[in-house]
Amino acid sequence: MTDISLEVINFEKAMRQLEKDILAAGNIEIKARIEFGTQQLRQVTPVDTGEARSGWYNEMDFTRRGKLLSGTIINEVEHISELNNGSSKQAPKYFIEQVLSKIGLITPI
Repeated sequence: MTDISLEVINFEKAMRQLEKDILAAGNIEIKARIEFGTQQLRQVTPVDTGEARSGWYNEMDFTRRGKLLSGTIINEVEHISELNNGSSKQAPKYFIEQVLSKIGLITPI
């Protein structure tokens, strides 16, 4: 039987690059999900004046090295909670939670 040996050159460097590549791919996926969620919420938000629909935006916090620390979808329009509680016949009660659950950004309890 013949022995086979394998020498990996620059293994640590290759592992660091692999870690960077995985991090970048994860960041792209998470960023895309947050942006998609924001877009979906805009589409399903009831419209009277358009204020609530146009109030959706997101913020993402990255480290200096490019790691995504957090992402938040925001709507600071005063009556968005009322709309989400069913005050409009254009959207069901808890439409925000329904959309985010459907696209996998939150998990129902």
